[in-house]
Amino acid sequence: MDKRSAYQKEMIRNLVIGSQGFIGRYFCRYLKKLGQEVTPFDIKRNPKEDARHFRFDFYQIDRVYFLAWDVGGSKYLYQAKTQLPQLKWNLRLLENVMLQLEKYHKKFMFASSQLSEEATVYGTVKRLGELWTAQLGGVSIRIWNAYGILEKLDIKSHVISDFVFQAVSKGSIEMMTDGSEWRQFTHLADLSRAFTLVFDQELDNQLYDASSYEKVTVRRIAEMIAKETKAKIIPGKKKGESPPATSQGKLPGWLPQISLKAGVINMIKDARELKGKGQLE
Repeated sequence: MDKRSAYQKEMIRNLVIGSQGFIGRYFCRYLKKLGQEVTPFDIKRNPKEDARHFRFDFYQIDRVYFLAWDVGGSKYLYQAKTQLPQLKWNLRLLENVMLQLEKYHKKFMFASSQLSEEATVYGTVKRLGELWTAQLGGVSIRIWNAYGILEKLDIKSHVISDFVFQAVSKGSIEMMTDGSEWRQFTHLADLSRAFTLVFDQELDNQLYDASSYEKVTVRRIAEMIAKETKAKIIPGKKKGESPPATSQGKLPGWLPQISLKAGVINMIKDARELKGKGQLE
């Protein structure tokens, strides 16, 4: 066997379904830095890459990361007019991908959420994905409030990015609630490590949390950003609601390495360099 053939044989070949999303984009770059081969797949790249209908070719794919979902921050997830479209889109997506993973017996990880315990459209379909994953011997990772890169301020952007964007571009942070609700934030770099550990440790048929394991109120996040930017905090009148989720267990061999303070400061630095324009298109 020549060196090229040996290299191709040893290189891990990954398919990332949902490669252009908030998490997927960062994760693909992470895999490439590890020297692994990445096959990106996302409807945002090409309308033909619609995972609700696409027939996948899993030949020469070692690992499948199922990240794709119609999702956004709380502004999007709970808006009344998005509920039925979310339900239809994600059910079709889930059925098409899962049936093919079952047919070809592929090793895969399903990106779930701590909100899978909520009786909502988003939570219910995510929970269905966890149950389906368990039946196929895959691993579900519950993601708790990912952060780490800037997003354009819109209906699908997330809270830390929103606050940083506002603080740097406007000098104020307008909150949707009073900020009393707690969250557990996890940096995208730490999440990326968690995803690859699923395969490196050959885990199967399990459900794990990928979380900071530290409860932080949204108000505390605003105060942290305001301290670094001198921005004014404008709380909302609505009382915040904390998630009802319970911990499913820590991922073996994994703990977050990036502190919330360090992650937020880096985002503020990026926002200043970009003049509050955001990184994502």
